[in-house]
Amino acid sequence: MKKRVVVTGLGIISSLGNSLEETKISLEKNIRNYSTIPDERFSTDHKFYRNNKGFRIDQDLYECLKNEEVSLLYPLASKSIKEALDDSRLSMRNLQEKRSGLCLGTSVGASYVLIERIKNKIFKNEDNFSYGKYTTPAMIGKIASDFRLNGSVSTISTACASGTNSIGRAFDLIQNGREDIMICGGLDIFTELTYSGFNSLFAISKDVCKPFSEQRDGMSLGDACAILILETYDSAKARGANIYGEIKSYYTLNEAYHPTAPHPDGVYAYSCMKNALHYGNIAIEEVDYINAHGTGTEKNDISELKGMDLLLQNKEVKTYANSTKGFTGHTLGAAGSIEAIISLLSIKNNTLYACNNQNSYLHSDKIKFVEKNIENIHINALISNSFGFGGNMASIVIKNINN
Repeated sequence: MKKRVVVTGLGIISSLGNSLEETKISLEKNIRNYSTIPDERFSTDHKFYRNNKGFRIDQDLYECLKNEEVSLLYPLASKSIKEALDDSRLSMRNLQEKRSGLCLGTSVGASYVLIERIKNKIFKNEDNFSYGKYTTPAMIGKIASDFRLNGSVSTISTACASGTNSIGRAFDLIQNGREDIMICGGLDIFTELTYSGFNSLFAISKDVCKPFSEQRDGMSLGDACAILILETYDSAKARGANIYGEIKSYYTLNEAYHPTAPHPDGVYAYSCMKNALHYGNIAIEEVDYINAHGTGTEKNDISELKGMDLLLQNKEVKTYANSTKGFTGHTLGAAGSIEAIISLLSIKNNTLYACNNQNSYLHSDKIKFVEKNIENIHINALISNSFGFGGNMASIVIKNINN
């Protein structure tokens, strides 16, 4: 018999703050940290760059993490995992007593270390071989050892769908009785590699990302680590845990259309969302909100909007939708997990969060875009989308257990 899977703990570090509590405050008060990239991270002086800003984590924290380990990712993940476990009221002993696993998603992993090694080799003719040990598998293994996990341990790298797919894999393992507790989520710190790459595609906004806006001109990059604790509903109820919401299903596919662009008609976005609802046995009438991938690029937003319109074509009432990347920027491998956390906070706090950008939105007969925070709204079920490079697509369905 399939087990019900719920979320009982959250941990997050991003431009919204260094903790879950700081994140809540930023969402409620419409605070965002979109600021100049310091030279200590990398130079943005080249005329090739469309701007010099990003949604950055706190600079003091950045330096602290870097001093702890050159990759930044291991201490970043550890800090967020500890917060999520504390939020879930789970101890190390609890993890050891149960079948507990780990699944983390990342898009570019420890690319900062790789860049430093290459620069040193080219400009100084030096090669620091110790940098070779800072790989994603090594980081995941170190975390599993530190938290004494005895279950499945894996890394997922499916571009910008990594964070959502990590939650999906954790969901599968618990639903099918293979694990009792799963630590899952995604993390990425944007680097010179990613910033240069998206600039080369002319995909970076000259100002700041404005998802689904008529005035959009590209995406903005962001830092984040977002961690969720998943367990069975029965386990959570038995120990009196706080439940944020229930993961009902997810679906993943590859549209195999283009390396960096979605299908213009949105047919695969539609298919991904439709199948996620099908496998969760959720009717479209139950869906009150869609947290869209919404990067703020012309091609992504048009394609996804067409997919959402197809999904909602037979629904009489308009459905709320937006992209919270207006708050966080595109956090790459962490995008799906940070958006899942914001969605869960929406369910828990009966609030839809919006970044007020004062722009006009694209037209849709089926979508009502969230232009400002909407309070005292009951969310029955929602979809969170992650559509990435290489055709990687994932949609997850989350349901309110207090219906």
